Amino acid sequence: MTILAVNIGNSQTALGWFAHGSIRRSLRTVSASEEALAAVAGARKLDGICVCSVAASKNAAWKRMLKKACPGIPTLWMTPELDFGMDLDLKNPGQTGLDRYADAVAGANLCGVPCIVCDFGTATTFNLVLPEKGFSGGVIAPGYGMWFAAMHQGTAALPLLHPGGVKAATGRNTEEAMRLSARWGYRGMITEILWQLSKACGKTDPYLVATGGYAKQILKDAGLKMAVLPDLTLHGIALIFERNRHMVA
Repeated sequence: MTILAVNIGNSQTALGWFAHGSIRRSLRTVSASEEALAAVAGARKLDGICVCSVAASKNAAWKRMLKKACPGIPTLWMTPELDFGMDLDLKNPGQTGLDRYADAVAGANLCGVPCIVCDFGTATTFNLVLPEKGFSGGVIAPGYGMWFAAMHQGTAALPLLHPGGVKAATGRNTEEAMRLSARWGYRGMITEILWQLSKACGKTDPYLVATGGYAKQILKDAGLKMAVLPDLTLHGIALIFERNRHMVA
């Protein structure tokens, strides 16, 4: 089955061409572009399209573009009511970001359970999947970019820095001091959250996997080691379409 997976995020949208059980090609775009669609899928025949969105204001533009560019192709827009192939141990599934469902599905499929999927995007989410309970929520934390933005927005003198590493034992100027706070502080936040969530796994160490636009940079800047799968969320979106394809014409 050949599927176009679309992940509409707050900052950008990811597109992925899924075939033979994996994402074969992907790219990121900031607009609902037919050119981006063509760059991913080309002239290949699609069996279906699955769209995951956490940015409702962008949905209309993507619906128009997909309807025009892919007429007659079955299109599924993700909702919390779909079959995810696992139990949901959530208090209010409708409040949980749809991308987190896709992360949980892909994490369980690619890594096994228990697993924790760390999605380093505009916000950072930690998504826990357990053998008996399925997707069991997790933690939502500020994204890496928010760390720098908050220091700038909340003060009169601190500059707005773009995320990046630093090689210094102590901050001897403002930029170094701010970057060290992100390097050590963000690393401390990640390790503490992972340690706390791991308690739910009992005596079994969870599989850890990272995805999201900031994943490689954060793990490098913070000195953390974890497998990075850039297209993990797209993989999960495609698997969700396979399981729910009977719901679209």
